[in-house]
Amino acid sequence: MDLHVDLSNLKIDGQVANMLPEEVVRRVNMLPIKMELDQLYVAATKPVDLPGVDEIRLLTGLKVKPVIVPENDLERAINDQFSIRQTTKQAIVDMRLHELESSGGAVQEEQLDISEAPVVTLVNSIIRGAVNDGASDIHLEPQEPEMRVRYRINSILHDVTTIPRHIELSIISRIKLLADMDITERRRPQDGHIAINVENRQIDLRVSSVLTVNGEKIVIRVLDKETMLIELGQLGLSSKQEDIFRSFIAHPHGMILITGPTGSGKTTTLYAILKQLDSITQNIVTVENPVEYQMPNINQIQVNPSIDVTFANTLRTIVRQDPDIIMVGEIRDFETADIAIQAALTGHLVFSTLHTNDAPGAVVRLLDMGVKPFFTASAMIGVVAQRLVRTICPECKESYRPFGAELQLLNLLQDAGSELKSVPELARGKGCNFCFNTGYHGRIGIFEVFRIDEDIRRLILAQASVSEVREAALTSGMTDLREMGRKLVLQGISTLEEVQRAVYMEE
Repeated sequence: MDLHVDLSNLKIDGQVANMLPEEVVRRVNMLPIKMELDQLYVAATKPVDLPGVDEIRLLTGLKVKPVIVPENDLERAINDQFSIRQTTKQAIVDMRLHELESSGGAVQEEQLDISEAPVVTLVNSIIRGAVNDGASDIHLEPQEPEMRVRYRINSILHDVTTIPRHIELSIISRIKLLADMDITERRRPQDGHIAINVENRQIDLRVSSVLTVNGEKIVIRVLDKETMLIELGQLGLSSKQEDIFRSFIAHPHGMILITGPTGSGKTTTLYAILKQLDSITQNIVTVENPVEYQMPNINQIQVNPSIDVTFANTLRTIVRQDPDIIMVGEIRDFETADIAIQAALTGHLVFSTLHTNDAPGAVVRLLDMGVKPFFTASAMIGVVAQRLVRTICPECKESYRPFGAELQLLNLLQDAGSELKSVPELARGKGCNFCFNTGYHGRIGIFEVFRIDEDIRRLILAQASVSEVREAALTSGMTDLREMGRKLVLQGISTLEEVQRAVYMEE
C-alpha cells in the first residue's frame, strides 16, 4: 500500500534532499525527504515509476520507498530545496573550504580560479534559479559589504541572495568568460551573449557590464524561447479584440503599430504576429535591435549603429529587397517613421512599435514627429496598446469585500455614469513562499485595440488632439486599458492596486 504524505507539514532534511543532484531530481520528478537506516523515502506523484526508483537506488545504494504527494506540492518542495539561496550557501561553504585548503588556513582575496568547481556551481545555480523562477533579468550588484543578487520576476525586482566581497570578482569573471567578454577590461561597459540549455529549454542570455562606484555590475537578460514565442490567441486579448486584431493582419498593405512602455510585452506581440503570417509564400523581413529570437523562413536583420546599420538605413535597403511584410523593431524618429509610412503606402504591410500612453495617442505622435497628416491617415490600419499586469497567486488567493478607498477606486474604474448595485467580491493574494510573499504569480496582458475608420481619418487630417481622437475611438466601440483592467479585477484575476500600477491614463 502506497504511503501518502502532506509535504506542507513535513520538515524535509536538507542533507537528505541534496543526496541527489538537482538535475536528477527534476528529471525523475522525485525528491528524497527522509532516511531511516538503509531506507530512503522519496516524494513522488505516482505510485509506480520503476526506472526512477532504480536510478535513485543505484546512485545512493539505499532501498527506495516512494511516498505519494500532489504534483504542485512536489514542484514547490523541489524549488524550495534547490532555491538559489540554498545552492549559494552551499557553494560559498565549498569555496571557503577550497580557499583554506589551498592557502594552508589563511583566506586571501580573489584567489579562486574561475574554472574551479565552486565558482562554476554558483554561477550555474544563479542562472538556473532565474530560469526556474521565471525571471526576465538577473542583477548582480556590488554593494557594501556584499554583492547583491536580484531577479526581476513579473516586472518587480526581488532580492535572492548575497555573495561575499572576496569572491565577487571570480563570479563576474566567470560570467564574462561565458559571454565571450574581456575579463581584463573593467572600466568600459561591455555586452556579451550566452546560449545555454536548461532542462531541454533553449535559453539565450544577454549580458551587460558597467563599472559603478562599488565595483562592476552585471545585468543578464533571460530570453526563454518557449515563453516568448506564443500564439496570438495566448496574449490575453478578448475575443472581440482578437477578431479585430486578426482583421488588421489580414490587410495586404498598411501600417499597424504596437504601443506601450518598456517591458509591456510589445516584442512578444510582434513575434506572435510573425507566427501567424505565411512565411512560405511571402517575403517577410524584420529589422530589430537586437534580434531576440531567430524564426524560420523570416529574414531578420540586426541594427548596428557603429557601422551605420540604423533602422532608417536598413529600411531603405529593405524596400529594395522585394518585401511583402516588414517588421520594424521601433520607430524613434521622423526618418524611420517617414520611410515606414512610405513603405505602407506603396503596397507593403508594416508592423512596428511606438512609445505612447494609449492607442489613440500613436497617430498624434506620428504627426508630432513630422509625418504629414494625409500620409498618416492613408497608411494607418490600426493601433494596439498594451500593458502587463500581475495575476493573483493561486496558492494564497483569498476573497474579500472592498470598502472605503478601494470601493472608491473601483468606481473610478467603472464606465462613466454606471453605479454599483452591490459590493462585488474581489480577490487578493496573502503572500506565500510560492510567490515571494508578493501575492502575485505570473502576468497577463491587457489591450486596447484601436481601429482607424473613416471618422478617425478625418480627425487625423484635421490634426485633432489626443483627447478628441480617444473620445471618437471610445464612441466607435474601443474598450480602453482601464476598462480591460477593471474586468480582470472583477473576475478575480488581478487586483485594483496592480491595475493602477500598470495602467496610467490621464483623466
